[in-house]
Amino acid sequence: MKLFPIVHLLALIVGGMILLFVKRKYRKVRTAELIIAFILLFMLVSIFTEPGLDLIKKMISLMQVE
Repeated sequence: MKLFPIVHLLALIVGGMILLFVKRKYRKVRTAELIIAFILLFMLVSIFTEPGLDLIKKMISLMQVE
């Protein structure tokens, strides 16, 4: 995947911009909640990449008893 860092960095940037828009529109949203939401977004983006999927496959294969 040649576009690996670019596509995922763009996804994180767009997600961060959406969270900032939410913060401006809804004043009652706390900054800590936005930070948690961004951490969860980061985890989802990192899991659904090729290295993340390979790691999950390796962990599943280690759990299987043959």
